[in-house]
Amino acid sequence: MLNNKISKAVRLAIAFGAASSAVLASTAVSAEENTEEVERIQITGSKIKRIAATAPTPVVVIGRVELENAGVSNVNDFLSEMPAAEVGLSPENSNNYIYANGLNTTDLRGLGSSRTLVLVNGRRFIGGSAGDNTVDLNNIATSMIERIEISTGGASAVYGADAVAGVVNIITRKSFDGIEIDAATTRPFEGGGEQTFGSLVFGKEFDGGGFIFNYDFADQKQMAKKDKSWWYDNPVSFVPNPDNRSGEDGVPAEIKYEGRKHYGLYDESSEFTLGGKRWTFDENKNLREFDIGSGYLPSDPTAGTYRYYPGEYKDGIEEGLDEFFRTPLTRHTFNLAGNYEINENHKLTFDTIYSISEAFGQGSPVFWRTGDIVIRKDNAFIKDDLRQLMEENNAESISLRRLGDDFGSRKYNQDRTTFRTSIGLDGYIDDNWSYSTYFQHSRLQQDTSWHGEVLIDNFQNALDAVVRNGEIVCAQRDDDGNVVGSIFGCSPINVLGAPGHSQETIDYISTVATAEHGATQTSFGATITGDVYELPAGPIGTAFSFEWRRDSAYETPGTGIRKGLVFGNSGLAYSGAVNVKEYATEVIIPLIADHEWAQELNLELAYRYMDYSSTGGDSAYKVGLTYQLNDDIRFRATKAESVRAPNVNELYSAAGTQYWSYGRFDQCAADEIANTDDKYRDNVVKNCAAAGIPDGWMPSQQWLDSGSIEGKLGGNNQLDNEVSSDVVFGFVYTPTSIEGFDITVDYWSFEIENAIENYDYGELQRNCYRADSLDNPFCGFITRGANNEVTSFFQTSLNAAEEKKSGVDIESVYDFETSIGEFGVKLTATYVENYEINQTGNPIDLLVKTGEQDHMRWRGRLNTSYEYGDFRAVLVANYRHSTVDERNGWNIEQHNYNDIPSYTTFDLSMNYRVLENVDLRFGIQNMFDRTPPRHPLAFEDTSWYDPIGRRATVGVNIKL
Repeated sequence: MLNNKISKAVRLAIAFGAASSAVLASTAVSAEENTEEVERIQITGSKIKRIAATAPTPVVVIGRVELENAGVSNVNDFLSEMPAAEVGLSPENSNNYIYANGLNTTDLRGLGSSRTLVLVNGRRFIGGSAGDNTVDLNNIATSMIERIEISTGGASAVYGADAVAGVVNIITRKSFDGIEIDAATTRPFEGGGEQTFGSLVFGKEFDGGGFIFNYDFADQKQMAKKDKSWWYDNPVSFVPNPDNRSGEDGVPAEIKYEGRKHYGLYDESSEFTLGGKRWTFDENKNLREFDIGSGYLPSDPTAGTYRYYPGEYKDGIEEGLDEFFRTPLTRHTFNLAGNYEINENHKLTFDTIYSISEAFGQGSPVFWRTGDIVIRKDNAFIKDDLRQLMEENNAESISLRRLGDDFGSRKYNQDRTTFRTSIGLDGYIDDNWSYSTYFQHSRLQQDTSWHGEVLIDNFQNALDAVVRNGEIVCAQRDDDGNVVGSIFGCSPINVLGAPGHSQETIDYISTVATAEHGATQTSFGATITGDVYELPAGPIGTAFSFEWRRDSAYETPGTGIRKGLVFGNSGLAYSGAVNVKEYATEVIIPLIADHEWAQELNLELAYRYMDYSSTGGDSAYKVGLTYQLNDDIRFRATKAESVRAPNVNELYSAAGTQYWSYGRFDQCAADEIANTDDKYRDNVVKNCAAAGIPDGWMPSQQWLDSGSIEGKLGGNNQLDNEVSSDVVFGFVYTPTSIEGFDITVDYWSFEIENAIENYDYGELQRNCYRADSLDNPFCGFITRGANNEVTSFFQTSLNAAEEKKSGVDIESVYDFETSIGEFGVKLTATYVENYEINQTGNPIDLLVKTGEQDHMRWRGRLNTSYEYGDFRAVLVANYRHSTVDERNGWNIEQHNYNDIPSYTTFDLSMNYRVLENVDLRFGIQNMFDRTPPRHPLAFEDTSWYDPIGRRATVGVNIKL
C-alpha cells in the first residue's frame, strides 16, 4: 500500500503541479503495510537521499504535463503565474533595460531575482547577464524539462549563497528512446506579439545507458503599444488638478485622466520660442506657428505650465509612439545529455547546453533639449521668414528643441550566446554510502549595439552650417566667432524642418555604439551521503559536500562609449572575478517512530561555510523538524539563516556616465527644506549647516536651469554579504477518509539585514541629509563645488537596507474518478501578511508596503481538469487581489487614484490523442480578453497584468 500511495501522490504532482507536501503524508501507513522496500531519492531542499515523503520543507513540483497544458514556450511564462513567484524580468517589462531586454528571470516571494537560486539538475547555472548570477530561463529548453521543483526558504545551508528566497531546481530528461517532434503557434486576436515554437527530440536507450538530443526554436514578435486599441484609442493616465489650490484644501493635486494626450514640446521638425510665440516648420521647411489644437490641458496654477494637450495629434510628440509592450525575442537552444553505467555501482552522466538568443529594446529617438541646438543668425539654412523674425526680435541665435527622428528610433540589440557543459560521476561506495561528483564550465557572450545614436561633436560641427566660397560647409571659427575656414570631412545638417538629410550627413553624424560583455563560471562539487548510526527510530542520515566555484565577468565598451563621443553614453572597461570554496554538512536524526502519539519525528540540521575571495568567510545554517502525528496529519518547521554574496557586477563594474534628469534637486535648498516632512526637517537643517551650507541657501539660477546633473554609476568593492533569517512552519492534512484530497498550509517569514540596494542621486541626497548626522553611508557619494552646488554624484550599491516579508501559502488538491471521466481540482494561494523595507536602517525610515501593487495581499491560481479517454481539458483561473498604490502616508491631497481593483484571467487548454503517437492541443489564454485595470499606475504595468489580451494556441506533438 505504501508504494501505491506514493505512486498516486507522484502522479498527482506531475499532473497538476502539486506540492511534494502532498506526498508527505502519504507514507503514514501502518507497519504491516510497509512490507516493500521504497527507493530513496534526492529531492530539492536537501542532498540527503531519502523517501520523498520525508521532506522537511515545502517543495512544489511542476510536471511536464502541466507545462504542456499551459501552452508556454518559456518556463518563466508559467512560473510567473505561481502565487509564490513573481516576474523578475521578461520581454514584457524589460524593453527599456539596455543590457537586460529580453531576459526571462523568476523572483520567488518578490524579494528580487538575485535572491532566487535557479539550478539545473541540482547544479548552478551561469547568470543570464554578465556579472549577475540571476539565471536567464531562455536558456532552458522547455521540451527538455522533466519537472520543476521549487523549495522556498532555508536553502542557503544546502546550496549556498543566492538561495535566500528559495531554490528553483529544473530537472531535465536524462535519456529518451525514439523521436519526438513538437510545433505550436500562438496568435493574439489583436495586435502583434505572435509566437512560434518548434522542437525536435531524439535519443536512444540501451543496456547500461542512453542519450538524448534536443533542439528548441522560439520566435516571439514585438508588440507595440499602438497595436492595442484599448491602449491607443482611450488610454488612462493622470494630470495635475486645476481645482487644487493648496496642500490643505482636501482637493487632490493630481486626478485620473482618460483619453489620448500629446506632449506639446519638441517636434521632429524642431520647435522654439521667440517673440512670445511658439514656432516650428512645415513640410517645405517654412516657418509656422506651433499647433496644439485647442490648447494645453489645464493644470494646477501653482505647478507651472502643463505640457500636454488633448484631442487629435498636431505638433510635438505622439505619446507612446515608439514604445513596446513586448520586446521581440528569438531563441535557439541545443541540448545533448546522456548517461552510461560503468558498472552496477557507478554511472557517468553528461550534459551540454548551447543557446543563442537575440532581442532588442526600443526607445524614443534622441531628445535635443533647450541649449543643445543653437542656430546662429548666419546659418546657411535659415530662410527669409525666419531671418526676418530673428531681426524683428534682435535675436543673434535661436535655441531649438527637437525630437531627433533624423536617425531613427534608438534600438538596443542584444545578442547572447550561452554554453554550458557538465560531467558527473555518481555511484555507491558500499551498501550504505553513495557519492556524487561533477565538474562543469559555462560561458556567456553578450554583445550589445545601440542604433540611432549620435556622435556629439560631429553633430555640433554639422549644425554650424555657413556659406563659404559658394558652398554650404561646416564652419571653423576663431575665438571671436568669426568664420575662418571649414571643417574637413564634415557634412552640414539642416534641422530647420523635418528630417530629409543626405546619406553623407547621416553617415557623418550617426553611429552604432557597441559594448561587449562576457562571463565564465567554472565549478566542481562532490557529495558523500550515508547513514552513520542506527537509532531506535531509524538510521541517522548524513551528507557531506564540498564545492568550488569561480565566477568572472568583463565589459569592453566600444570606442565611442569609452571616449564619451556618443550622446548620453560613456563608460569604461572592467573585469572582475569572485572565487568561493564551500563546505557543507547535513544530518537527519530520526527521534521517534511508530509511537502512539507520533508515527514519526525527525530533526534535520544543515550547516555551510563559505569562503569568498571578495567578502571573506561566512556561514549559513538550517534546523528543521517534521512530525507525523497519524495517517492524516503531518507538521513541519524550519529555522534558517541564509546569505547572498554580492555579484561581480555589484562589486567591480566600471564607472559609467549617469544623469539625474528630474530637475536640479538639492535637499539643502531653502525651498526643499520648507517642503520636507516634519519628521526629517530638524535633521536636514542640522546636517546642511554641518556641511557648511548657510541657512536660506538657494542654488544659482544658472545651476537650476542647466539641465541634468551628470554623475557616475558603478560597482562598490566594499560590499558585504546580505544575511536573512528565515522561518517556515506548517502542516499537511491528507484525510484517509477522502481519497485523492490533501491540503497544506505553511507560514513563512524572511528578515534580511545588510541588504544590498542601489541608490540613485535623489535617494543619496535625501538619505544623507535626513539621517541623524553626516556620518552615514550616503554623504560620501555627493560632491559639492563652488557656491555649495552639487558638481557630481556616484550611484552605487550599499549594504544599508533592511527588508521583512511574511505570509502564508495554501495549497489543496482533490482528484477523483467518476463514470464519465477523471476530475481534478488544485488551488494554490499566497497571502502576504507583512512587507516592510527600510532603505537606511534608521527606524524613522521604515516603510510598511503590505498590500501595495508589488506586494498584494492575495494571489491565487485555481486549476481544474477533466480527462476522459484520449481527451483532456484544463481550465485555469489566475487571481490578483485588489491593491493600493501607496500605503505610507497617502492622503487625498496627493491624488484620487490610490485604489487598484482586483484582476482575474482565465486560460483554457485541450489535448486530444488523435492517433496512438499524435497529440493535438488547442488553447485560449486570457479567454475574456481582460486588459490591465483602467488605472493610471496599472494601465501599462506588464509585470502584474496581461497586455497581450486574448490569444489562441494550436500545437501538435508527434512521437515516432
